[in-house]
Amino acid sequence: MTEPLRYTKAGRPAALRALLLVLVFSLPIALAVRPVTDPDIWSHLRHGQWIVEHRAVPLVDAFSLRAAGKRWIAYSWLFEVLVYGLYESLGLPGLVLYTAGLALVVAWALLGLMDRVQPDSAISCILCAGGMLAMAPLLVHPRPWLLTIVFFIAETALILEARQGSERRPFLLLPLLFALWANVHLQFVYGLFALGVAAVEPLVEEGGDPHSRGRRFRRMLALLGLCGVATLLNPYGIRIYLAVYDAGAAIHPSLYLQEFQAPQLRSIFDWIMLAVIVGGVFVLGRKGRIRSWPGMLLASGVALAFRTARDVWFGVVAALVVLGTHVPRARETGGRLSGRWRLGVAATVALVVVSLGSARAGRGRLEASLAETFPVGAAAEIERRGISGSMYNHYDWGGYLMWRLPGLLVSVDGRAPIHGDARILRSVATWAGQEGWDSDPELLEAAVVIGERKSALVSLLRGDARFELAYEDGVASVFIPRR
Repeated sequence: MTEPLRYTKAGRPAALRALLLVLVFSLPIALAVRPVTDPDIWSHLRHGQWIVEHRAVPLVDAFSLRAAGKRWIAYSWLFEVLVYGLYESLGLPGLVLYTAGLALVVAWALLGLMDRVQPDSAISCILCAGGMLAMAPLLVHPRPWLLTIVFFIAETALILEARQGSERRPFLLLPLLFALWANVHLQFVYGLFALGVAAVEPLVEEGGDPHSRGRRFRRMLALLGLCGVATLLNPYGIRIYLAVYDAGAAIHPSLYLQEFQAPQLRSIFDWIMLAVIVGGVFVLGRKGRIRSWPGMLLASGVALAFRTARDVWFGVVAALVVLGTHVPRARETGGRLSGRWRLGVAATVALVVVSLGSARAGRGRLEASLAETFPVGAAAEIERRGISGSMYNHYDWGGYLMWRLPGLLVSVDGRAPIHGDARILRSVATWAGQEGWDSDPELLEAAVVIGERKSALVSLLRGDARFELAYEDGVASVFIPRR
């Protein structure tokens, strides 16, 4: 006789819920456990090292020759101290641990949000998995935006509570969240924007009691004010908003930074992102509730997501809230899996972690991949020769060289606001060998030039009598000027 299927309280087989949970929590591991190829993590490590050594946050730049003494606000200082500590303790696996761990936290937070707005456990798991795939290009890099995604999801859940009349938890937790967020990543301003949209909602919605809407407006406005004050609890105080201004003043980062460009729609993940956002817009259009907070948030998310690839998470989370709220449920609200099923899910996910970690994130494999991506051998040769002063380097390698050769000042690195569009575009043109490359003052004044072996500038320097090839391997070439 066949044994009947065991069901969760939601009416679905427990095995199905467990299988979907394994999928949801295995996805971030499969995406994030990989070699470290992000060019910006190294400047974060250097900043974290400087902060730990000086027991203070920097006020001016001390890492680049041309920008030395210019205002520099390390707005991600707490993240930088965290990843520096992980690297000092574990090396490259520490960076993989940060990325995979935060990707798992994103999945957990997103699933919690979906469970809040969608009672059907299977649908919430499917929506969460779709969201993770839509944000996949962002989940594979050890960046502070992983923490921003977690904070934004948590904020969204708390705002939903506040809209339903909850008085205590949002007023207690949201200011604490923003106090932490303002020390981790500059995109806390996106969170303030989402709160501002929630405050405006009662003024633009139709129907309902005017007195009740006025009360909700005042409550949300007070919450926005509290969170704004909480963002000042950082080492820079009100000056943190100078960093917001500096970031906004960079006019043309999309010309040389891929993450600031619009999504190219060339990968499967981009198309999944498009499907999630278009699905949210379609469902919202059918319901006709554009003036609700989720609707206004989604409209803002669409503008951000299709403007810069770095911000697709905003549109994806907003679209998932709309989808989770309006997609019809197939089962009634239910409880959680039993302890035995949860233990099985945890054991299966742990097995995935161990398997992928040993296959992709062994120390030897990570170091070999690093040497194939960054100028590891070239940096060692420069260090051996004891060269000091300034170097001329490509934009993508500035962060690594800043970290690997702290005794030298880089010409340019990934901090676009501090270098400015004009200097960065000049550097890009020089490395491309465009007209005027041979009169670039930063190139001519550098103590050493280090570049990708196959770059146009390296090819030109081989035939330039003013420079001597001092080192070359399969990745990089090093030139020393003949003085």
